[in-house]
Amino acid sequence: MYKFYPNKLGGSSGHIQKFMLIMRVITFLLLAVMMQVSATTLAQKITINQKNVKLTDIFKSIRNQTGYDFIYDQDLLARSIPVNINLKNVELKEALQRMLAGQSLTYTIENKTVVIREKSFLDKVTEYFDNITVTGTVLDEQGQPLPGVVVKVKGTNRTTITGNGGKFYISASDENPTLILSYVGYKTVEITAIPTLTVTMVLDPAKLDEVMIIGYGTTTRRLSTGSQVGISAKDIGNQPTTNVLQAMQGRMAGVTVTQTNGLPGAGINVQIRGANAIGLNGVKANRPLYIIDGVPFLSEPINTAAFASSQSGSALPSAEGSTSPMNSINPSDIESIEVLKDADATAIYGSRGANGVVLITTKKGKPGRTKFNLNASSGISNVSHFVETVGTEQYLALRRKAFANNTTNPATPSVTTAPDLLVWDQNGYTDFQRYMLGNTAHTNDVNASLSGGDSNTNFFVSGTYHKEGNVFPGEQGYQRGGAKVNLNHSSFDQRFNLSLNAIYSTDKNTISTTDLATWAYSLPPNFPLYKADGSLNWDGSISNPLGYLNQTNDNRSSNLLTNLAMKYNILKGLDFKVSLGYSKTDLNQIVTRPLTSLNPNLSPTSGTANYTYNYTNNYIAEPQATYTRKIWKGTLNALVGSTYQFKQSKLPYSTNASGFLSDDFLRTVTAASIVTTTSSSVDYKYASLFGRINYNLADKYILNVNFRRDGSSRFGPNNKYGNFGSIGAAWVFSEESLLKDKLSWFSFGKLRGSYGVIGSDDIDNYGYLDTYTTSGYVYAGSTGLNPSRLPNPDYKWEETKKLDIGLDLAFFNDRLSLSGSYYRNRTSNQLINLTTSAQTGFTGYQSNLPATVQNSGWELSLTSTNIRKKDFSWTSSFNISQNRNKLLSFPDIEKSSYYTTYVVGNPISSFYLFEYAGINPLTNLPSFTDFNGVGGVNNPTTGFAATGRGDRYFAGTSYPKFFGGLTNSLSYKKITLDFTFQFVKQKGRSLLASSFYPPGYFSNAALSVVNDYLALGSQDYLVSAGTRGTAGSAAFLAYSNYTSSDASLVDASFIRMKNVSLSYILPTKWISKKEGASIRVYAQGQNLFTITNYDGFDPESQGVATPPLRTVIAGLQFTF
Repeated sequence: MYKFYPNKLGGSSGHIQKFMLIMRVITFLLLAVMMQVSATTLAQKITINQKNVKLTDIFKSIRNQTGYDFIYDQDLLARSIPVNINLKNVELKEALQRMLAGQSLTYTIENKTVVIREKSFLDKVTEYFDNITVTGTVLDEQGQPLPGVVVKVKGTNRTTITGNGGKFYISASDENPTLILSYVGYKTVEITAIPTLTVTMVLDPAKLDEVMIIGYGTTTRRLSTGSQVGISAKDIGNQPTTNVLQAMQGRMAGVTVTQTNGLPGAGINVQIRGANAIGLNGVKANRPLYIIDGVPFLSEPINTAAFASSQSGSALPSAEGSTSPMNSINPSDIESIEVLKDADATAIYGSRGANGVVLITTKKGKPGRTKFNLNASSGISNVSHFVETVGTEQYLALRRKAFANNTTNPATPSVTTAPDLLVWDQNGYTDFQRYMLGNTAHTNDVNASLSGGDSNTNFFVSGTYHKEGNVFPGEQGYQRGGAKVNLNHSSFDQRFNLSLNAIYSTDKNTISTTDLATWAYSLPPNFPLYKADGSLNWDGSISNPLGYLNQTNDNRSSNLLTNLAMKYNILKGLDFKVSLGYSKTDLNQIVTRPLTSLNPNLSPTSGTANYTYNYTNNYIAEPQATYTRKIWKGTLNALVGSTYQFKQSKLPYSTNASGFLSDDFLRTVTAASIVTTTSSSVDYKYASLFGRINYNLADKYILNVNFRRDGSSRFGPNNKYGNFGSIGAAWVFSEESLLKDKLSWFSFGKLRGSYGVIGSDDIDNYGYLDTYTTSGYVYAGSTGLNPSRLPNPDYKWEETKKLDIGLDLAFFNDRLSLSGSYYRNRTSNQLINLTTSAQTGFTGYQSNLPATVQNSGWELSLTSTNIRKKDFSWTSSFNISQNRNKLLSFPDIEKSSYYTTYVVGNPISSFYLFEYAGINPLTNLPSFTDFNGVGGVNNPTTGFAATGRGDRYFAGTSYPKFFGGLTNSLSYKKITLDFTFQFVKQKGRSLLASSFYPPGYFSNAALSVVNDYLALGSQDYLVSAGTRGTAGSAAFLAYSNYTSSDASLVDASFIRMKNVSLSYILPTKWISKKEGASIRVYAQGQNLFTITNYDGFDPESQGVATPPLRTVIAGLQFTF
């Protein structure tokens, strides 16, 4: 408002008024110009892009661009931290805030001067309370809420995670805070925070920057120097698996996963890049090291874990064989599985990682809205393929022919030697495979979880119940229940972190101790299971397989695994962490065999019972420190730590009892008149010091060095400790100026390599000591002792030298990625139990073999995003691997007992077979090549043609020629389809090798085996009811040699539809309006069909055993 004053001086005032008006206008314009100059200066844009730069250098750059001077205390800035800063056309205030983020400094602007000073107590208090609260929603490209997105305030440790509705809430204290949003499979977003935000995230086909777990740390695929492969919770959840190791089949290059049979709880064999070690009677198990949330887990079967040595026995296995400890882990609780393969990845675990390492990470609590998840499913499983056996008419004709051919005793069948011809129904027929293996096994699963919390404290709690039936007749089955708890806490300043994990499970297995597949295959087709009165039939020398179903196997095990990890940030870049772990796995088994279940022709006098209890306690403590610092143009990361592990395995008792007055007392050991009990206790101690140095120069050149010194109680005092280590390097050549941003179709390229030496202490405990056992003789009233083992305090660590070279490429903005590796592993100083002469009174002693086993091969993995549209996406992944195994050297092998087991230059698991040479015209029986020229292939019966010691020649190896898998994932709106094909190129032994008796014998066999054999020549010679040492011994011996010849070697390759998953998320409007609520309906299948020329039950398990089952389930998943 302007005030006008009248002229009191008299005279005209027009000129004065005009003058005053002009002066006012000029003054106004001057002020406006001055303010505009000041505003222009403050608004002048600043551009800086520098890494690891001092604040003083940034001040100079800002002064050159704006003209502003800086005033500061030199001593104050000396304590500041160099920063990475990337500014493009930002104002002065934003540049100052970004530059000083995370520093204990603040600023004021006075005229054209910026004053830098230390934050006062009032500044810190004001900063704490002066927050901006951001409420946001994150959507995907289809506009659907995206849960699980990590939202972080840039330059701080403040984070949160979006809930199921894509909502998040976070506070920030900066004047213009920037939020960073990241999510697996999507491009990272940086956005300036405002009170209300809606962010749309775009799919990113690249997985190069996804975090992956490594030994004692994390990295990304872009920056890794080692060779490893992994699967996620999504991959696991798409498969109806009981054992989480099954989820790895067909999905991991260089990793073979084989299911031993299809019974509930069956063992899973995992081998990483081939077999490294040999054994006394063949290849060692070569089991990898399993780590669950930082705690080593059992790799050996539960039923053998507590025995003092691998030769001392085990608890009675069920029909599924060795009891896999991984059955106790709920697959729904697994977040990821990473398999470490080369020296760079495994050396940090020292001797425990010689055969590779499997890192299993379970699900953890995450900040965000409390979320409840319920997943229920039900399904069926059955045998998908049966073997056609000889029918009754042909079987009986062959039996009659066999007796006719045997012209000497016993030439006439009797009710004892031939009840199938004289007693049983001549027209009777039972399809025993469908009777014993053709039932439908029902499967039911319920999993529930609750998770939530904030950025300081969060939790994850889950429970599970699994019930699985069996294809055998009766009510046998497998049940598992369990719970998991995870609690994470961080201090307000994020300097202290605590994580607690606890997993408990218990299971019950009532599967018979005998796999009925053997009987289903070999029983005569007219064998009557029951007599006329309904009791079991025991005619002849054949045991009625239904008797096994009358026996009971109560097999109960439990598993507890706990881990407490604490981390404290001592100084900037320096963290101290300690991890404490404890696990306990136990097995309690009672097997009863009532008298009514035993063959009366074998004259049993009473039922028998076995009682076994064993358990393993495992304690581990791992203190460690990490230090991260910027050095020159790169980042140095150093790790040092130690491991203290104590593993105690005990067998309190393993009791065999017999002589019961009645079957009613079989569960009461005191009711037995004959009782024998054994017990054992094994302590294993392991200590080590380890370290790792990683230097990353400009995300272009990466060097990684590992070292570990291990000490093991399995070695004597002379060689208790061993030193191992590795060096790995990577060159990201796509970051070179010659290539970077030059080729639009080429987005990433990395060359990597590693070399290292890894040790192994995979031997029995106490092998360096002499041991004694009770002799059974009494002297002076006391039982004597006999020496049972020769001591050897001088055997050393087994060593594996690993070489790996890899190439990683990505094209078309990472929509197509390729990873290839070549490796060569050589294992020497083989730890083995050497055999000794019988005159010594000992069977052998622990020692090192001067043998070297080599595994070499290549691996290739491809991942592609084929289509990525708004409503439709299609991704594929493919892997293929080839491994070549051979015994590289074995000095003086001809002087050892292994001369008849291995041949230098050949794989350690080889087929050494007779060479079938056609029908001998003189004997009209199969003949075979006499390689050593001593007359007949049975002189001697052992030895190899290559060494001149026998007639068995190298016909191939049981290792696959190559193997791999193809996985596709297709999504259309709310419908998702995932499916995986597994393929294996390999040789195998046909059912001929499992058919122990020739046509005409008192046993059935596959129709193809019998017809192919009979097609070789005349039934007058080939058919025999005799055995070795009888009138038909020549025919029997010829058939026996034929089954051990290359005639039994077939192509066992296969392509299998390993799993299929189809799911649909119901529209939100159909369900609760509560934020984040969803219902997912799904159907899944496993082992749906197999394409193969193999004529047996299954090309994966081979032989005569219940094959892996075909499984189909349907389920509902509720999330609220």
